[in-house]
Amino acid sequence: MRAPRTTVASLIALVLVASMTACTRSASSGAAYSAPSCSQLLTSAVAHERSGSGDIDSTLQALSDNCSDEYEIAVDYLAHSTDGPFSIDSCDELIGYGVRAESVELLEQDRRCSFGQGEAAVGSGWPEGGLGWDKAREHSGTMQRVCGPLMSARETSDGTFVNVGQDYPSADRFTFIFWDVYLEPIGPDAVVCGSGEIYLYNGVAQMEMWDPRALEIWR
Repeated sequence: MRAPRTTVASLIALVLVASMTACTRSASSGAAYSAPSCSQLLTSAVAHERSGSGDIDSTLQALSDNCSDEYEIAVDYLAHSTDGPFSIDSCDELIGYGVRAESVELLEQDRRCSFGQGEAAVGSGWPEGGLGWDKAREHSGTMQRVCGPLMSARETSDGTFVNVGQDYPSADRFTFIFWDVYLEPIGPDAVVCGSGEIYLYNGVAQMEMWDPRALEIWR
């Protein structure tokens, strides 16, 4: 006995629907997973820190494994995102200490620091203003931009000591100290400027710096 035409048509329709469903499920289950980009991981790490929730450790691990540049930005940001024993309010100071500019921008957004802060002691006769090297001693313990004529850049096993105004061993000199950093040669007749905190050591006014790019060289 032959099946009615309507029954055959129904069977064909069911087979087509089943085939299409199987194809759809197969395509869906085989879709490729798209991993977060480096910028997305950095944004996630910052969001975790700001909210105080989420798995920031796994996010940092992913950055460390795949995104070295963004990882450094995140580490610099996290290192200064909470109050420590040394509170830093000046964004300029952070950049002078070698903190990534991208990290400082994030800290400024959090109001952890601001640009143009600190005790200003602008003098005359120096490039774009600044405190003269011979006045630095009077401002020990404050953040300043100090300028002076280069006398020497002495390399030691500890790093580079840039002396201005007077040369070593004069106690009247001002010294920019770069620990474990060796600078490119600086030509004669240069004026150098740097920003940071002034302090006295054995009577010598000096300033510690970490990034050679933070030392301004004028001619």
